[in-house]
Amino acid sequence: MNGPGIRRGLLATATNPSARLDYVVTLAGSLPGPCPARLRLRYVPDRLILRPTALPPYLEHLGGMGWDSLEAAAAILLDDVMDETVARWVQVRLTAENPACGHCVLIEDRHPRWDNAPLLARLGEE
Repeated sequence: MNGPGIRRGLLATATNPSARLDYVVTLAGSLPGPCPARLRLRYVPDRLILRPTALPPYLEHLGGMGWDSLEAAAAILLDDVMDETVARWVQVRLTAENPACGHCVLIEDRHPRWDNAPLLARLGEE
């Protein structure tokens, strides 16, 4: 079964040790599937952080869903991370592993009233 509840349940969280501070967490992984891709997930946590060990099983599950495009996979991933962590800001970057494809998707979301432009400006485009 590929329902959002089961999929999102794989994204185990923990309490943020410094919820009063804005800081960026970066996680990376590989998304298997019809168009394998490299993932870079960056987020500014609020009350919860993702457990890094939860990412590989989540990506394996997501990759088995048979999504139609990198855009679709990125949107699902963004929604799931936002739903589970209620992060202040989340950015998902999926880059096709086949360099001939040249396909990359960058998508982000944030709390409506959160803004820390100086922090995000320091991130650059790695």
